[in-house]
Amino acid sequence: MNTLIILVHPCEDSFNHAICDKVKNHLIHKNYEVKVRDLYKLKFNPILTEDNHTSFYQTKLPKEIQLEQNEISWAENLIFIFPSWWCGMPAMMKGYFDRVFTNGFAFRFDKSEVDGLLKGKKAVIFQTTSQTEEFMKPNQLVSSMETAMDVGIFDYCGIDIITHKFFFSVPYIDKESREKMLKEAEGIVDTL
Repeated sequence: MNTLIILVHPCEDSFNHAICDKVKNHLIHKNYEVKVRDLYKLKFNPILTEDNHTSFYQTKLPKEIQLEQNEISWAENLIFIFPSWWCGMPAMMKGYFDRVFTNGFAFRFDKSEVDGLLKGKKAVIFQTTSQTEEFMKPNQLVSSMETAMDVGIFDYCGIDIITHKFFFSVPYIDKESREKMLKEAEGIVDTL
């Protein structure tokens, strides 16, 4: 199965990169076709300008956005890996959605109706955080991020969410706990 991993973290020695490597190698071992889009390594420009917005509406897309859309079109499975910064996704991740998930590609909005154009695709989200689960869940920070992303982006575009997995307290846990998380990530992608 064609699987596209979108990775967003500036540090190559981050746990996010470790998740990416573990998941990529696991899927390749299972004979999946896997591509990785490391947005920092690619120097992806996340800034949507007024000119971009007008062009997107008219479907006159810059080449770098056409390339990203071609990668998404190729994929049956999408895996997103990124940290939580200020109780949300990094600006790079948000900018990717702003620029790549355009009207006419990811969805079609016509007056009051929305048609998700990415139906049939499955997504797994791995989101890391330095915060504890005991802090995040009672304060509804997990549910608010899940709603914004799972419903506000993926469901809107017709993508089926398989799992939105949060890994908590990542900078403060020991190596054994991280290894358990990586093993869990392998198990999650087995559901694709």
